[in-house]
Amino acid sequence: MEAARAMVTICPHRPDNLLGQPLLGHVGWGYEYPNGEWCIGAIEGTEWKGGINGFWAVKMPSLQAALTYFSRMKKNNAEYDYYKLLTVSSGVIPNPRYADRIVNWVAKQPYNLTGRNCMNSTFDILNAFSGGKYNNTNLPHPNLNWIPNGWFNAIETKEYYRLPVTKFSNLAVMDNIKQFELGGELIAPSWRAKGEEFYMIDRSNEKHIQEIKVMPPHDD
Repeated sequence: MEAARAMVTICPHRPDNLLGQPLLGHVGWGYEYPNGEWCIGAIEGTEWKGGINGFWAVKMPSLQAALTYFSRMKKNNAEYDYYKLLTVSSGVIPNPRYADRIVNWVAKQPYNLTGRNCMNSTFDILNAFSGGKYNNTNLPHPNLNWIPNGWFNAIETKEYYRLPVTKFSNLAVMDNIKQFELGGELIAPSWRAKGEEFYMIDRSNEKHIQEIKVMPPHDD
C-alpha cells in the first residue's frame, strides 16, 4: 500500500500590500483519505464571500480532481499557482479523522492576519493528519516561518509543481465534488495551547517585515 499524501498550494503574489505589509503569499491545504479521495480547502480571509474567515473545504474524488479545483479557484477570486506534494513519513500512520476534526475547528476561528491566518490553519490541519511528519522530516515551525511565502519555501519535498492549466478536456475530473460536512464538538489542537511549542506568537507589533519571494518550480 502506498503512503498517504498531502499538499500545500500557494499563490505567492497575494495578498499584496495588505494593511501596509509587503508581499506575504497565500496557502491552502489538501490531504488524502484511504479510499483515494482528498479533502482540500483554505482560509481566504474576511473579504472573501463574507464570514469570519473566508473558510471553504470540499472533498474531491482524486488527486487530479483536487489539483484542478485549486487551479479553477481564480474564477472565484482566490487564485492558486503552485503546489508541493508531500508523502507521509515511513512508519507514521495518517489520521484523516483527526484532520477532519481540526478542519471543523479551523472553520469556526475568526481570521487574524498575524495569527489565525491561512498558513497557521494549513499547518494545524496537516499537523493533525500526520503529526507534521512528511518526507522523513517535519513541517516547518510556523513561529519561525510565519510569512506564508517563507513557510512554503521551507517545506522540504522534491515534488514541487505548477497547478495544471484547466482545459475543457479535463473538466470531467470535477464530477463528484462533495462539500465538507461541518459538525461535532469544537476542540482546539493540543499544540496550540498556551505554553506549548506552537502557541501562536503575537506579531501585531512587528513593524518591519521583509518581502519573501517564491521561485516557480522547474517543471516546464
